[in-house]
Amino acid sequence: MAQMSENSKAYLAVATAMVSISFASIFIKWSESTPFVIAAYRLSLTCLVLLPVLVWTGGLREIRSFTRKELIVLAFHFGLWIVSLTLTLVSTSVILVTSHPIFVAAVSHFILKEEVKKIAAVGIVIAFSGVAIIAVSDYGVGEGALLGDAFAFLGGICAGIYFLSGRVARRTVGVLPYSVSVYGLSALILFLSAAFAGDRLVVTDGREITLFLLMALIPTVLGHTMFNYALRKVPAYIVSTSVLGEPVGASLLAYLLIPGEVPGAWIVVGGALVVGGLYIVLAMGYRPSDSKIVLPE
Repeated sequence: MAQMSENSKAYLAVATAMVSISFASIFIKWSESTPFVIAAYRLSLTCLVLLPVLVWTGGLREIRSFTRKELIVLAFHFGLWIVSLTLTLVSTSVILVTSHPIFVAAVSHFILKEEVKKIAAVGIVIAFSGVAIIAVSDYGVGEGALLGDAFAFLGGICAGIYFLSGRVARRTVGVLPYSVSVYGLSALILFLSAAFAGDRLVVTDGREITLFLLMALIPTVLGHTMFNYALRKVPAYIVSTSVLGEPVGASLLAYLLIPGEVPGAWIVVGGALVVGGLYIVLAMGYRPSDSKIVLPE
């Protein structure tokens, strides 16, 4: 019963994260700051929000000995993706940045030894087909869209590596020490990148600070951190595929909240395939016994 309870919490965390990350592109589009500055402030403020809880729970000791490659790939993920949002539509950018589940599923199956059931593989293909349909329907919209698409796709590869390495790291590291370590050092890398690019590092505008804080609280604390929590109990390919729900949510929010971000009929078709594929993966393609990785409590 306890095991079922823990798995239920993990899936609730995945569901919460899927909804929360859909707001990220909206807040980013509203911001007038440069991409590296947006990403750096977003992660820095997330650390400030999580730090008191980390100190209270005694997690600082785990941070002292924690160094992993997630620190680099998360910084690249945010940096590349936010740049892409300045060049192409929200729907196209978010779709391409979440195009990593097949890669993650293959690595999970052959390297991490987490069984990807046939029905789950079918669900991944269906969801990814929906992503492809949405991408084709929006392809080439706006000047510089091709470069934006390339940045988003590279950011997606970084996200896939992040989920895979996070699945292994969460064997021994708690969610708060892991998250604060990754967010904090990624923020440092992004600030250095912003300085190298000649961006203005000090932001005092109240509206911008509010947007940064919203990015920290909703898509990061309730989004990425919940995914990090779920990685302890849920295989990486499940979490990776769950991210495919973001294009649907982000496209709908962009349509409602951002002028000119109007999704076409094919986005509706693609969105339906994404939701259907996600249902197959999450509801039919995984049982707790599927995971071969034994994670300590």
